[in-house]
Amino acid sequence: MSEPRRHHLVPQMHLKRFADHKRRIIMVSRDQKKRVSTDIKKACVQTDYYAVETNNGRMQDVEGLLSVIESNAAAAIENILSGKFPPSPTDREAIALFIGFQCVRGDETLQGYGQVVDVLTKKIISNATREEIIETFHRREGREPTEEEIAARKLIFKNVNNFTITPHQNRRINVMLKLAPELADIMLKRRWFLSDHGDPCLLTSDTPVVMWSKPTPPTFFSGRGWATADEVQMPLSPRFSLCLSWENELKEQVFRLGSKIGPELGAKLNELVAYKARRWIFHHPDTDPLKGVELLPSEPVFYFR
Repeated sequence: MSEPRRHHLVPQMHLKRFADHKRRIIMVSRDQKKRVSTDIKKACVQTDYYAVETNNGRMQDVEGLLSVIESNAAAAIENILSGKFPPSPTDREAIALFIGFQCVRGDETLQGYGQVVDVLTKKIISNATREEIIETFHRREGREPTEEEIAARKLIFKNVNNFTITPHQNRRINVMLKLAPELADIMLKRRWFLSDHGDPCLLTSDTPVVMWSKPTPPTFFSGRGWATADEVQMPLSPRFSLCLSWENELKEQVFRLGSKIGPELGAKLNELVAYKARRWIFHHPDTDPLKGVELLPSEPVFYFR
């Protein structure tokens, strides 16, 4: 068992590249109403966000695992930013695993998983029979329910829109630990490209990994996910971004975009990364990549009919 700890939803090793020499970074709220300068150690932290509850108390093993993954990725990213691109197999695997975890470790997954659990559980319990209610009561209480208790359960189950079902944190963490390596495998299968935007024009957020696909006609009904999106993009620093594509005709390389096209393409990436943020957007104190950017309100992760 451990005492409560403050966990970083966005790793310090990522934020460090967007900070100044004093390790300070600008945090902008998703609605752009709040703007603060803070040390990266204090940025985007939450108590026990990755803690696992066990019979022996609260465990911090997952935070330790994330620290190892981040450490390996930090060294690998420094290598590719210093000219060692395409990355070595070891560096590629370290970065892919880091990206895989970034896809599922933050509030987007927390909210999305919560939505799914809430909708599906309510659908099940709203159709529960008397026999199922009694069986569930036996399993949880170890006794026969009274008629009043059965009636109370039926009343609750008929009014599922009056409450929200929240999954236990352990289940969310299990989902993260299962999905991240699978997503890393998808990243490894893609073709990798590093873009030098010429000027320090990029921002990042609490959801720094984003998807992009070519526009499709209204009759195109296929969904877009980490496996099917044309590109997966992530800003690595104010000047460099990484693109993982299914484009197999091009050789993996560094694109030197220059000081005209680089910021133009960077602005498009900034809009994606800022829009996907759930709570916070970050950038270097000497830049203002959100200038002139108006973000639509954040949407639910999923829509259910």
